Amino acid sequence: MNIKKQLGNRIREIRINCSLTQEALAEKVNLSAKSLSQIELGNNFVSAETLENLCKALNINPKALFEFENQDTGKLDSIDEIIKRLENNPALLKIIYKIVIALDY
Repeated sequence: MNIKKQLGNRIREIRINCSLTQEALAEKVNLSAKSLSQIELGNNFVSAETLENLCKALNINPKALFEFENQDTGKLDSIDEIIKRLENNPALLKIIYKIVIALDY
């Protein structure tokens, strides 16, 4: 996987963990949703200015955008990561709760 795709995947991952839509993040960094989509897909690379704006909007340091260790497998590495993602996405947590309750017969 090339660096544009890895960076795009990482931006998407952090955006989702922050419970932001593409539209909401694009607005915060002064991009169109289509431009952000192209970055997340790895079709376009970010400028230094956009990189800085993304870091501010996502409240992260630039290094965090280049931590690609979990991207090769596409799987969550630990229960802690699952919990972290669920804590950052209350809507998903509610859906999973409903599924678990429905399965408990």
